[in-house]
Amino acid sequence: MRTVVSLFSGGGGLDLGLESAGFDTLFASDIDAHSCMSLQANKLRAAERKLPFFKNASIVQRDIADLKAEEIFSVTGLKTGELDLLAGGPPCQAFSVFGKRQGRNDPRGRMVDHYLRLLTELRPRSFVFENVYGLMTIEGGAIFNEIKAQLARPDTGLTYKLSVHRCNAADYGVPQFRDRVFIIGSRDGYSVENINPICSSPAAEDGLLPWRTVKNGLAGLPAMGSDGYHNHTGRKHSQRIIDRYNTMSFGERDQKTRINRLDPKRPSYAIIVGSDAGGGKGHVHPFEPREVTPRESSRMQCFPDWWWFSGSGRHPIRQVGNAVPTLLGLAVGRQIMHDLFHDQPTPLWQGIEQLGQSHLFTRNEAALLENLDPVYRQADLRLAI
Repeated sequence: MRTVVSLFSGGGGLDLGLESAGFDTLFASDIDAHSCMSLQANKLRAAERKLPFFKNASIVQRDIADLKAEEIFSVTGLKTGELDLLAGGPPCQAFSVFGKRQGRNDPRGRMVDHYLRLLTELRPRSFVFENVYGLMTIEGGAIFNEIKAQLARPDTGLTYKLSVHRCNAADYGVPQFRDRVFIIGSRDGYSVENINPICSSPAAEDGLLPWRTVKNGLAGLPAMGSDGYHNHTGRKHSQRIIDRYNTMSFGERDQKTRINRLDPKRPSYAIIVGSDAGGGKGHVHPFEPREVTPRESSRMQCFPDWWWFSGSGRHPIRQVGNAVPTLLGLAVGRQIMHDLFHDQPTPLWQGIEQLGQSHLFTRNEAALLENLDPVYRQADLRLAI
């Protein structure tokens, strides 16, 4: 299996997607104690379910500024240049259009420099660098171009061919509009030409499935507080707020809290969690006069229902909201596996089932996905030749 080292792992969304595509995470790290506790607990929960997630991963809580390649080599047994894929998304608030867009002037923006440092020290065959699409436009694109230049040539004698893709999660089966940019690098000189979507606007006549909706995302999830479902309790609202939420239409924004009521017939708005100081942006449940629970939000991020998030209050929702949706990670991972390593990735429907997301599709749609899986069919053809 192709090996991965994961930085800024958070709640594990990108890692789950990559592993479902066929990669093997050997090392995962985050500065947040609750994120690391979540990953460690879910490693055990996955083993109980005979699923491969984090099976061989060492999970280390560490500020990336203090993380050195020597520690990663010591834990994984890898040597310089042997790692297949370095994956991670440095904290995005510094570049987000929802933040103050301070870029490299924000300490979180400087986390990019530590990603670059570890890229230089590890010298992997490939990398995936994920961030908000706002990174592409801040300062007229100057920061984005600077980061690309550094990623393409991080050190003397070390160069990567870059592929840049702006992806909306809704196009990959995620019941949420979430716009992200992926910079993918190959030391071997290969490129990722396309990250093939499987969904699009219902009005489009392109042969793809329609976007998955909030109703799809919540399918089969029992009532808030039901036994056996972790992180499925929410805020208590005053009667005044309940009455106000009751009057809201689907898609309407509450003028006081500035949050939107979800429309069951459309993908969710992006989940935005803010920082320790606040600034998060929740959503109102489509059918009940309350804000959604972390478990309901995790459905919009395509985490399996058994995936547990450590902490209380803001901790679970921050892990959920800061993650890459797992099905988007699956799409990116399968394309990297095919285009950069010329290996056969996990079949699309197998990955969807492994991630516990089959509720998003009808039986007929599941059958159609085989025809919307050009990566796997290309891999079959190449291997047959």
